[in-house]
Amino acid sequence: MRTIASVSLQKVSLEVTWDDGVVTRYPWIWIRDHAHDDLTLHPITGQRQLFTASLPEGLAGTTAGVADDAVTVTWNDASAASVLPVRFLEAYRMPQAPRAAVETEITLWDAASIDGNLPTVAFDHVMNSDDGVAEWLTKTAEFGFCLAVDTPPTAAATEALLRRIGYVRETIFGGMWEFTADLTKADTAYTNLELRPHTDGTYSHDAPGVQLLHCLQFDGTGGASTMVDAFHIASRMRVEAPEHFATLSAVSVPGQYIGDGSHLMAARPVFRHDHTGQLVQVSFNDYDRAPFLLDEHEMLAFYNALRTFDTIANDAVMQWRHVLAPGEAMLFDNWRVLHGRFAYTGVRRLCGGYVNREDVESRLRQRCCTAAN
Repeated sequence: MRTIASVSLQKVSLEVTWDDGVVTRYPWIWIRDHAHDDLTLHPITGQRQLFTASLPEGLAGTTAGVADDAVTVTWNDASAASVLPVRFLEAYRMPQAPRAAVETEITLWDAASIDGNLPTVAFDHVMNSDDGVAEWLTKTAEFGFCLAVDTPPTAAATEALLRRIGYVRETIFGGMWEFTADLTKADTAYTNLELRPHTDGTYSHDAPGVQLLHCLQFDGTGGASTMVDAFHIASRMRVEAPEHFATLSAVSVPGQYIGDGSHLMAARPVFRHDHTGQLVQVSFNDYDRAPFLLDEHEMLAFYNALRTFDTIANDAVMQWRHVLAPGEAMLFDNWRVLHGRFAYTGVRRLCGGYVNREDVESRLRQRCCTAAN
């Protein structure tokens, strides 16, 4: 933890000089708004109790000091002194645009690199300890997917595994689902045809965050699952085809699902960036892409960019290919990796479900330091 070398009262802010020479200026209203007392923050819920808009425009500190790893400030409006832990101030000592995403290590991969570093975790470890859940989700965040091995090949065991993360998301497919090639839903997944790499839920405004797939039975040939690191595709295109990267970052592509009494639609770019410019989601499903027409130049630019993306995604060099066996429950990040499968013959029965993005991030945050709260 960094320590504070000195504090200084300025007209509109508290100036803090840290032990490494960094200087941070915290506006007075920010200091008051983030005080760690029971009148400002509820002692149990941590929610703000302060009516921020009631603070006077001329609010300013009259004294400030550092003691017992905290900064104490008194005020010119005669309100009670405010105390803020140094550890809390340290978390915000470098002003920057706020990001809601959990900052985790990302390892880009292709077929060669992932084969020698396959992310796995034991089913029993996940089921019997929070450390196991943390390892499972951390590996999924780093590589985009992780296999829970030695999972009992039953729908009940698979559901119990997924619920170690959070509640199961309900969609038009239900909560937990089982499927085979019977077209009980209006989706190509319910056939034995090839499924090229894609993400799910391009027709949903909030596409599912992670998906768990578990092959319960396979008596046949073919059917190898494919996984592609779409963040790696984006990294390559940014360098090799920057004009196509820009196009896929700007054009909102509509997706739709028609069938089973539903007509769902949503639209977003293939490469979605947050307000800081960081790539946060890849959204691509050529099966569910809805018709749209741009001006001639823009439309042709989109198709050229799409061709580049899809060609890379279907290159064997980029694909991890594996015939999932009963006992290998595969959790994957639906905002990062593309998934698919080769055509098959015979009987193949899978089960699985979705969990929302925020619930995955919630579990990841719980393994991290909470000083910034």
